[in-house]
Amino acid sequence: MIEVFTVGGGEYLVNTFNAVAAWSGGGGYRSMLQVVMVMGLAYSLLVVAFNLDWRAWLNWFLQATMIYLMLLVPTVTVKVTDRLDPGLAPAMVANVPLGLGVMASFTSQVGDWMTRTAETVFVMPNALQLSTNGIVYGARLFEKAQGFELTDAELRANLDEHFKQCVFYDVLLGFNSMNRLQRSTDLWADIGPGSEARAQKWIARVGGASTTTSEVVTCRQAYQALSAQLTPGIEDSAGDLAAQAYPDIARTAGRAVALAKLRADLPVVANQMHGATSADAIAYLRQVSMVDAFRRARESFSDTGWDAYAAQRADAQARNTYTSIAQQAMTWVPLLNIVLTVVFYAMFPVIFPLFLFPRTGATTLKGYAIGFFYLAAWGPLYVVLHMFVMSRAASAMSALAPTAPTLLVADGIGSVNNDIATVAGFLMMSVPFIAAGMARGAMAIAG
Repeated sequence: MIEVFTVGGGEYLVNTFNAVAAWSGGGGYRSMLQVVMVMGLAYSLLVVAFNLDWRAWLNWFLQATMIYLMLLVPTVTVKVTDRLDPGLAPAMVANVPLGLGVMASFTSQVGDWMTRTAETVFVMPNALQLSTNGIVYGARLFEKAQGFELTDAELRANLDEHFKQCVFYDVLLGFNSMNRLQRSTDLWADIGPGSEARAQKWIARVGGASTTTSEVVTCRQAYQALSAQLTPGIEDSAGDLAAQAYPDIARTAGRAVALAKLRADLPVVANQMHGATSADAIAYLRQVSMVDAFRRARESFSDTGWDAYAAQRADAQARNTYTSIAQQAMTWVPLLNIVLTVVFYAMFPVIFPLFLFPRTGATTLKGYAIGFFYLAAWGPLYVVLHMFVMSRAASAMSALAPTAPTLLVADGIGSVNNDIATVAGFLMMSVPFIAAGMARGAMAIAG
């Protein structure tokens, strides 16, 4: 048994190996190879006749026989190991031609070893490593966390009303400081405890989620009730965020497992980005959701007294065509690597007959083998670019928000996320060309 490593796309490789095993092991395929051998014999005899080179026939016969007997006739069992899906099943494929199995195993193991060694050199938390969670995982999870929103409609409505009727008037009447709120790293704690002299409308569910009632409560009562509802509401909404961040895990293992991974990884990402330890993912998401709720309430709150705060907010960076293309590149370039790998493996039965022709067979086999090393070079390149992008993101984010997201830097965080996505996307698009250039020489990269 031999082992083939991949970072994502393990199920596609298993299906491809199964298809190649069935294809190359069929009687029809062996009959086609007999025809190819006859054509090769005829071609070699023509070479002998016109060039008077009797060794051409002998060289072809020995070459074609060795390639056929060594690369196609023996079969091996291949085990596919997906670094992003350790529980891949089924992962064993029998009757894979020896030539394909050995080339795939050797080059993938070289690429996997170089990738993991590079990650050891470029020290990074395990959760943020490429072989653990994929390319630029930390920046992608951080961006998703910044877009976190509460999904409970009644909770959002009560929260919006609380900001408009209680929090904003506390600031306007001088009971709270806007400067304090916009720099707060725990916004919900700093807007409390709520006034006993003012009130707000409160929506409550009756009989589960079927009906609701409306009443008027004091701001302090509303603050206490919202405090009790926030943690369950955030945990429920975090399940939706986890399903979006880890769709494969949520589909195969369930939302609970995806949520557990989110709760484990988000504090690591927050620590990397902000430079301050965040031990609780729910507390971090509460701060993000409060910043979002505050800004949403501010947009619909009509009062000229807030112009000073509105003037401090930078205009949101427009997502132009280049940014969109760059963000898409972070998705399609890793997919391109998987697609090219699958195509190289699947084309083995198609290209193999060309290996049996005189003169061109060895050259074709050499070019096919070089393609595997070309794909294996993508992994180490990913690690270097991954390290660069994550370091750049952490440096920019820790300088902007050294402790946690706040109202003052909310727009700035969005701009940094867009910049990092642009840089990562364009660097990712360069991977196929850098890998090809490295195989041909440094000046080929410039070309």
